[in-house]
Amino acid sequence: MKKLYHLFLTFALLSAAGCNDFLDPDDDNSYKGDELLTYIQRAEGVLLNAYASVPNANQISVMTDVATDNAVWNTSSGNSFRNIVSGEWSSTNNPFDKWSSAYTAIGYCNLFLDELVDRVEWSYSDAWLCEAFRERLTAEARGLRAYYYMELLTAHSGVGVNTGRLLGVPMIMHPIDVEEGDLDFPRDTYERCVALVLEDLQFAIDHLPYEYKNNSEKPEEDRVYGARFANRLCGRIAMALKARLLLQAASPAFNPDNDAAKWEAAAVAAAELIDASGGIDAIDKSRIKFWLDDTSREIVWRKDYYTGRDWETTCFPPSLLGNGRMNPTQDFADAFPYRNGVPYVPGNPSDPDDPYAGRDPRLDEYLIRNGSLFKDNVINTVDGDVDGIDRKPSSSTTTGYYMKKLMNPSVNHTTGSVVTTRHFHTLLRMTEVYLIFAEAANEAWGPDGQGTVGYSARDVIARIRSTGGITPDQYLPTVATQADMRRLIRNERRLELAFENQRFWDVRRWKDEQAMMRAATGTRDGGKTAFEVESRVFMDYMIYGPIPYDEQMKGLEQNRGW
Repeated sequence: MKKLYHLFLTFALLSAAGCNDFLDPDDDNSYKGDELLTYIQRAEGVLLNAYASVPNANQISVMTDVATDNAVWNTSSGNSFRNIVSGEWSSTNNPFDKWSSAYTAIGYCNLFLDELVDRVEWSYSDAWLCEAFRERLTAEARGLRAYYYMELLTAHSGVGVNTGRLLGVPMIMHPIDVEEGDLDFPRDTYERCVALVLEDLQFAIDHLPYEYKNNSEKPEEDRVYGARFANRLCGRIAMALKARLLLQAASPAFNPDNDAAKWEAAAVAAAELIDASGGIDAIDKSRIKFWLDDTSREIVWRKDYYTGRDWETTCFPPSLLGNGRMNPTQDFADAFPYRNGVPYVPGNPSDPDDPYAGRDPRLDEYLIRNGSLFKDNVINTVDGDVDGIDRKPSSSTTTGYYMKKLMNPSVNHTTGSVVTTRHFHTLLRMTEVYLIFAEAANEAWGPDGQGTVGYSARDVIARIRSTGGITPDQYLPTVATQADMRRLIRNERRLELAFENQRFWDVRRWKDEQAMMRAATGTRDGGKTAFEVESRVFMDYMIYGPIPYDEQMKGLEQNRGW
């Protein structure tokens, strides 16, 4: 693996969006070796460069649900993820590839940790300030390194073709100098990768503030822990990442022996953040439109703001001058239960004329369907002039649905009346943490087991469903077995985290081959009858993604099947 990364002490300081508002670099931004040690802001800029690969708000490519049963893309171009489900996924054509970007960011973290953070005088006048910055920045770099290794483990872990072992990725924990000669780093076992990442995350949890905020009682601490550092790694973020990693490690694809201790570890980790965030009573209905409220406690980590209308241009219906690209499927719409919580059954004779009547209110918050009122327009997907199925090539829906989730209705595309709004991209939110707990707790203790945390999977799912609009819930009390609760939790996760880059990896860690093979569906008659829009290609080796072909050619063990 001779091309992992090669970083010397020469840097062109990049503009790390959302992280460098307090930097003021000189016109000459290139510094070498020990020069970085005498320039505090530029030394910190090495760490800030590591943030550059965290997904930005305007990266529409993060919407990977077009490679799942949740959605399709209404044109053959513009989204490489749709190629995955047509059989074009390979080690040379992998839109999920994180290798280069993640290892580059890890390289910055390693260099900062090994060569800079302990050598820079972060304050020449205040010994406490100097050491406080050193401690915080060390923990921040380790937490950020853990995040990128988690990205690599998600995209590239798998069963090795030669050894048959579950492998992760090469764990490079120090800077690499080409003059050292031996740059061949084998893939570590998945278990060892998880252990090393957990060490970094725990260090971050133990040494970072829970969140960055100003302290009126100790304003001198604001220079290190103040609100100006919001959206950089903090303890709360590290706790959420820990719970996410432990859930993956406990899942069937990574836990073939179904070790209950792994599920319990994930449940406990999620509960620690839940308790620190106000408990399950803190779940409220405002989370349903989290993308419109950047002040919500629902948001654990987000990127900084940008002003624009890219999402809406991409996804608004054509009658609102959008391109209607992301089209939710009929199968996804059918996953929303009735308002009383009872699962929806397509073709139910009790509602032949209006299949949307009496349904879970989240359906109308996340989807634009036939008859939806959006921006004072009634959207007609059955026989509308431009909003009907395939009425306007590459703009009209192909499934009978348009996106509503993540859209800001304040945006206007009309010439002469164009309105752009402030947007932000959410990376982690509390609903995911609650669902991590519910899934792990059910697997570890059953639907009603509480372990040592004081609440159960059923308690959390009840709160999620009630705040989502399911009330009274007549179905949840009938769910008695672990298997039935598992199905319900997975469905709630599908609904709540749709279009947030979760579904593709969820069905793989669950080894849910039926979901991976399921064709994308649509409806021409307003939800009454489904038809196939797009088939899905799946082979069993596609549970895991490949490592890059170039790395395989250099001797790194490839995952089975690739």
